Amino acid sequence: MAGTFDPEIVRDVGAVIAREVRARGVALVLSPVVDIARDPRWGRIEETFGEDPHLVSEMGVAAVEGLQGRGRLEALGPDKVFATLKHMTGHGQPASGNNVSPAPIAERELRENFFPPFRSIVARTSIGALMPSYNEIDGVPNHANEWLLEDVLREEWGFGGIVVSDYNGISQLMSLHHVAADVEDAARQALAAGVDCELPDGAGYPTLADQVRAGKVSTAAIDRAVRRILALKFRA
Repeated sequence: MAGTFDPEIVRDVGAVIAREVRARGVALVLSPVVDIARDPRWGRIEETFGEDPHLVSEMGVAAVEGLQGRGRLEALGPDKVFATLKHMTGHGQPASGNNVSPAPIAERELRENFFPPFRSIVARTSIGALMPSYNEIDGVPNHANEWLLEDVLREEWGFGGIVVSDYNGISQLMSLHHVAADVEDAARQALAAGVDCELPDGAGYPTLADQVRAGKVSTAAIDRAVRRILALKFRA
C-alpha cells in the first residue's frame, strides 16, 4: 500500500476493516503500525509503511481516518472503530536486526525520524490508543519509560487516549529486560510509566488490587488509568 503513494487507498481499506470489525461489536483495533523500518534484517518489515518518516506519517494518518473517521471526533460513528498506534518506538532499528533487541537510538534521531509518524497522527486525528514497543531505548524498556509515554506523548503532544501494552510486554519487564523483580513489580513500573491496560490476558495488572491494599500502589494511579479507559468507552 505504501508503494502506491496513495493515501486514499489506505483510507478506503481502513474504512472497510472498520465496518467489518464494528459489525461484530468490537470498537478497538490494534492497527496501524507506523514503525519506521530502517534495518532490512528485522523480520517485521512487511508490517510497516517503509523507511521514510513523511510517507509513513501520511499513510498512518490515512489509516486512522479510515478506521475512525476524519477530524477531531468525540464519538465513534456506527461503522467506525478506534485505532491503536504501534509501536512506540525504535522497533524497526533494533541492535543486529533482531526483533525485540535494544534500539540504541539517540534522542535527536528519535525526534527526526521515529517520532514524526506518531506525532503527526496525534496532532491530526482523534487517535484512540497507542501501544509501546517491546524494545528498550538507552537502557529503558518502553513499557516502563515515563519520559516516552508521559512527558513526550501526553505532555508534549497532547495525546488524550489510552496506552495499551503490547502482548505480554509488561511481564517481559521481568522475563526479558530483567528490570523488575516479579510480575507485581513489573505491573507497578508499567502503571507508573503510563500504561493503562495490559494485553492480552493480564499477568501483572490483576495483582494491582492487592498491591493497593498493601500500600504499594496508590489509588490515584489506578484512578488515572481507569479514567482514561472509561473515557474511551464512553466515546465508543
